[in-house]
Amino acid sequence: MSAVVLFGVSGFLIYKLFIYRHFIGVNVEYPAILLLMMAIITCSIAWIGWRTTKSMHQIHVIITGILILLVVVIEFSCFVWAMVVWDNVEIDIKSTLSHYFEHTLTKTDTTDVDIIRWDRIQVKFECCGVSGPSDYTSKGQVPFSCCGQGPLDSLHRPYAADCSMLYQRGCGKPLHDYARQQVLMVAMTALAASILQS
Repeated sequence: MSAVVLFGVSGFLIYKLFIYRHFIGVNVEYPAILLLMMAIITCSIAWIGWRTTKSMHQIHVIITGILILLVVVIEFSCFVWAMVVWDNVEIDIKSTLSHYFEHTLTKTDTTDVDIIRWDRIQVKFECCGVSGPSDYTSKGQVPFSCCGQGPLDSLHRPYAADCSMLYQRGCGKPLHDYARQQVLMVAMTALAASILQS
C-alpha cells in the first residue's frame, strides 16, 4: 500500500517540477524520478514477496527481505540526494534561467512558445525578467506580463493593457523558492518512505 501512495505522491511532485522544467533545469527533477522508480520496484517486490510466501521456500523469502532492505537504503539515499539538490538548487536555477532568458530575448514573434512561457511565469509569480525589469533593456521594451497581463487570445493582440506599474522583482528568487520547496517535499517523501518501509 505504501508503494502505491509513494507512486502517487512522487508522480505529483514530478509534475510540480516538470511544469517549470525550462526554467529550473531537469537535474532538480532527478530525485523525484528515482523515487517514482522505487515505487514501481517496491510494488514489484511486494508482489514477488506475496508469491514467495505461498511457495514456502526459505530462499525466496530471504531474497525478498534483502530486496526490501535494498529499497529502503535507496530511498534513504534519495532523501540525502534530494537534500544535496535542495542545498545547491540556486546554482542550477540561476544558470538555467539566465540561459533560457537570453534565448527567449532573441525571439520576436509574440506567439512564440518561449515568450508565452515567460509571460505565464511572470504573471504567476508577479515578477519581471530574471533579476528585474532592467533585464529587458536590450530589447527596448518590457512585456505587459511584467504588469500582470498574461498572454491574451488572438482577438486582443497586441496586448490591450495599461502598464502603469511594473513588477520590480525578478523571477529568479520566486522560482528558486518554488524549486526548493518542491525538492524539500521530495526529500521528506523519500525519508518517510524509507522509515515506513523499514
